[in-house]
Amino acid sequence: MALTQAFVLHHRPYRETSLLLDVFTEQSGRISLIARGIRQQKKRQSNPFQLYQPLWLSWFGRGDLVTLSQVETTEPAFLLRGASSLCGLYINELLVRLLSIHHPEPVVFALYRQTLAKLAEAHDIEINLRYFELNLLNSLGYGIDLYHDINGDEIDAERRYRYQPEQGFIPVTLQDRGEKLLGSSLLQFHHADGIDAQAQAEIKQLMRTVLNYYLEGKPLKSRALFAEMQRYAKPAS
Repeated sequence: MALTQAFVLHHRPYRETSLLLDVFTEQSGRISLIARGIRQQKKRQSNPFQLYQPLWLSWFGRGDLVTLSQVETTEPAFLLRGASSLCGLYINELLVRLLSIHHPEPVVFALYRQTLAKLAEAHDIEINLRYFELNLLNSLGYGIDLYHDINGDEIDAERRYRYQPEQGFIPVTLQDRGEKLLGSSLLQFHHADGIDAQAQAEIKQLMRTVLNYYLEGKPLKSRALFAEMQRYAKPAS
């Protein structure tokens, strides 16, 4: 087959000399791929299969597991440092968990590449993550209407809402239990304009709730890693 653009989302050793790769390709979506003998080769030359490295590759075989036939690199990897690197691991894990095998997702592929570029700039990391999550869900058919409530009425900046998965935002009172979001936070997120600290915190919790639902409550390793690093980064009291 012809070469197609791709990124490695995850890799691990396979037998004595090979690698087993989760790869996101522009034309074929996510694939599982064996790179045979690559662990011997990388002793003599650089390993192209680092994370965030744009690749061109081809493979052969049928079924859920195929074999690498050719790989090329024509541009440098996106350089993610510190918090950006952890965010890169997070979005990679989301793609592994949410994308189906051999299902083309060209819009998500473009979104992923754009997000890597933004993370490499290390500017507005939290906001860029939230929009990656939102646009990923929209592209996969799990869209969130940030402008209307469950009754079809426009979100009121002065009201509070509770999110119900697969239904939408339910207007609530201050006395109602459960997590509540200000309408103004939803509208700021919708318009991508002047997202304040409270809106960022509420939107982060909203996206976590939505993603947990579609991940069926299964924890993400990257979240645990980030929480652990934050714990060790805190000064001793």
